[in-house]
Amino acid sequence: MHKLNKIKIGKLFFCFLLFLFILYVLFHSRTYEVNYTLEDVSVTEKYDKKEQVYRFILKRNDQEFFTLFEHKYFHSKKLIQDIEVREKDDTLCLIPKSKKLSFVPLCQKNGEWISYTFVKDTDLIPEEYQKTQESEEKSYKDFTLYNLDNKKYYIWNYTGFYVMTKDIQKEMKLFNSDVYNIPLTTKTKEYLLIANYDEKYAFTKFYVIDTKKDKVRELYLKEEIPYDAYFLGSTSKKTYLVDKKNKKEYEIYPKRLLIENIVHNNQGTILKEDKWESIGIQSLVSNENAFTHKEYTSFAIENNTLYKVQDTYKTKVTEKEVKEIVTYDQENVYYLVDDKLYSYNDTFGEVLIMSHFEWNFNYKNMIYIF
Repeated sequence: MHKLNKIKIGKLFFCFLLFLFILYVLFHSRTYEVNYTLEDVSVTEKYDKKEQVYRFILKRNDQEFFTLFEHKYFHSKKLIQDIEVREKDDTLCLIPKSKKLSFVPLCQKNGEWISYTFVKDTDLIPEEYQKTQESEEKSYKDFTLYNLDNKKYYIWNYTGFYVMTKDIQKEMKLFNSDVYNIPLTTKTKEYLLIANYDEKYAFTKFYVIDTKKDKVRELYLKEEIPYDAYFLGSTSKKTYLVDKKNKKEYEIYPKRLLIENIVHNNQGTILKEDKWESIGIQSLVSNENAFTHKEYTSFAIENNTLYKVQDTYKTKVTEKEVKEIVTYDQENVYYLVDDKLYSYNDTFGEVLIMSHFEWNFNYKNMIYIF
């Protein structure tokens, strides 16, 4: 009897292990590629397990379209159920439909990939995709404000910042005399850090601005830093500064008002494609290096034209001549056209935020968006 019980327990344990194995096979994420055809459009769907990225290549005749999504693994394939094909004159738009992912229309005009938000013809883009944001024009100081949405803007005014949201506009004064250029200014996710430009040849403190509370604190240094220092880059919480004269690399934690020299044995550190690497301090001092991040969606200017870049595919997102990208994330890009600040995303297209005549002449490191 005891032997029979052991056999039963063994069988149950084996069945349990088999059940776990089946669950693992069915539901664990995996890299794959699958091809299928919908409405005369061939679809190549790829998932990269390591990157957690879906890529879609859509082809109709000799015209190719591309889009990607950073997303966790779905336990199913062939994620596009239908594709609406709309063509008129020199423009072709494909509108993928999916129960899992939020596709936007993909368009080409004269063989160039363009944002569907350019296309106002409802024969090509249905009204349901033609969304707009309402603007309310008003003035503050020398600015004309149109649509500040839900962001907070810190705009340099030579002695401090104008702080602007759609509900509040105010001034934050920092310095006693005008400072026209502020290269030693940087941001993390919630903090703005700026050197004390009231000091002449070198500085001994930073101003640390909590942008959620608009509160200014001071971070004092044990040793002065010359103004030819530069920021390597930032993470969500910390930022990194190279003091070229004294051959030091500082890790700065604005929230805690902490600063530390992290050079050891003549080696500093740098972020490359979101991975920390050791780097010689002489290399940091001799060349102005910068952090690099692994980005699946970025924005770039070529010949004053702004493009959304995904892998090797570039989609034109504005007809205007763009002189500067202020900042961007996965969904939004902020950029300057003459004296006007715009934003773009795939839902609302191009939106005019504000204008300021001074930006015709001076605009570098002037705008910080939170």
